[in-house]
Amino acid sequence: MVLIEGKLFCLREWKYGDEAALVKYADNPKVARFLADRFPNPYTLKDAEFWINLQTSKIKVDTLAIDIYGEAVGGIGVDFKQDIHRKTALIGYWLGEPFWGKGIMPDAVKLMTKYVFDNFDIIHLQAGVFEGNPASMRVLEKAGFIKEGISKNALVKHGMVYDEHVYGLVR
Repeated sequence: MVLIEGKLFCLREWKYGDEAALVKYADNPKVARFLADRFPNPYTLKDAEFWINLQTSKIKVDTLAIDIYGEAVGGIGVDFKQDIHRKTALIGYWLGEPFWGKGIMPDAVKLMTKYVFDNFDIIHLQAGVFEGNPASMRVLEKAGFIKEGISKNALVKHGMVYDEHVYGLVR
């Protein structure tokens, strides 16, 4: 069982029973605005059930719930690249709007980074951030990530094209 204590929260495995909280905090267009399209919006109970089933079936835990007072209020995880990029993972995260601006995410990113480097054969973590999302850029910088560059016109969301600011951290 993975349980990592932060200052105002803990990171823990997703579990059955998290579905209602997941819908409560994820079903918000402001949360989904700068996330990949695979993060549904609207976020339904069916989406939450699918997510919990997927996460609880994994053998190696690579995605954790951000838990405050026993409630899953956000998530953080990694996607592993393949082939010649196999030593690199992409880190992503989201947090329910009531918890924005409280310093939770930089701490969560630091803790998740340590967990990934300690438990997976990864030497490079990357994060892609939509242009127009300076809050996420600050989160990564506070967590020790360095801006590696900007990929021009690399993202498409709701028919709009965005630059992607790429951040990285090496073990």
